[in-house]
Amino acid sequence: MYRSAIRPLVASSTRSLHSSPVSRKTVKETVADAADTVNKKVGKGLASAIDKGEAATGATKDALGSGAETAKQKGAEAGQKANQAAAGAREAKQSFEKEVKK
Repeated sequence: MYRSAIRPLVASSTRSLHSSPVSRKTVKETVADAADTVNKKVGKGLASAIDKGEAATGATKDALGSGAETAKQKGAEAGQKANQAAAGAREAKQSFEKEVKK
């Protein structure tokens, strides 16, 4: 009597374990699912890296562009100062020559 009461409980519990969705998948399906998950994660990581690289490239271009403009301005200022110094040197030379001729 006890055997007949225990046997259906054991049989029904083992059947529910075998009928779970996980046990229905084959090894090939499980590997394919894992590969798909890894592929998606790697793809998202690469896309994020590409976005960050593009942002860094844009920031570098902006920095170099403003640096080039600053360099042009400084170059123009230096050229003006050099012209002023050359003019002052010419004036000094002319005044020295006038003093020497006296």
